[in-house]
Amino acid sequence: MKLPPLLRLVVRNFASNLDPLTIIIRFGQPVITIVVLGTMFSSIISTNVTGGGSYTAFLVPGMIAFQMITGGVVSGNLFWLDRRWAMVEQIFSGPFRRSEYLGGLVLTTLLFALVGVGIMMLVGLPFIGIPSLSPLGVATVLLTVALGSVFFAGLLIALGTRLRSANAYFTIQSFLQLFVIFLSTVYYPITSNTPKALAVVFYVNPLTYAADTIRDAFGGTLGIADLESLGVLGALAVVAFGAAIWGFRTMELGPIQ
Repeated sequence: MKLPPLLRLVVRNFASNLDPLTIIIRFGQPVITIVVLGTMFSSIISTNVTGGGSYTAFLVPGMIAFQMITGGVVSGNLFWLDRRWAMVEQIFSGPFRRSEYLGGLVLTTLLFALVGVGIMMLVGLPFIGIPSLSPLGVATVLLTVALGSVFFAGLLIALGTRLRSANAYFTIQSFLQLFVIFLSTVYYPITSNTPKALAVVFYVNPLTYAADTIRDAFGGTLGIADLESLGVLGALAVVAFGAAIWGFRTMELGPIQ
């Protein structure tokens, strides 16, 4: 049976990203982070700082939230390389519409992110046990990662439609990754000792909303604040996806550097 164009593009996207080196880079780094940081820091970081649980129990939800960046980066890079090697023109000249190509990138983002979530859960089980996630908690985790993934994918794809230099694109992408990851609550909580200016930066970071919401889902403490966080992530996803659509409509095809 012949697959629909959208699914054919998704299969193609996965085939180009499933080489061993890519898998190790995308999923190996957060796995090592859980094992090494979880082991080393759990013995020196007070449970009072992490909300009553071990540091590993604090870290695992953060690394699950991190997967939304992984999915976004995969699709952003794939789109950029398609532009770099003139694959975009070839795809558009075939039986594929721009909407199908963009939809394939977004679906690839979501699937990669969900694979990453599953891997982080499996790696975290020996350290935190089986989390007592309710159906609402599971739905919240998946929705949070999905919204964050669409936001980062849309943002990077929109950038890719505007930039024509590989150096500029990958420099901006690397800076955004470092900024978003390290200036968030993925690795450490905000406490009364956190400098006010730094706390403000943390609170405007979308990854902070995602990490905190997923932690509340793991802890069974979901509340109004988490609903607000999902609203913020949803609004950001809509804006970023809209920017990607506009970028596709106005994108100039042709060779780039």
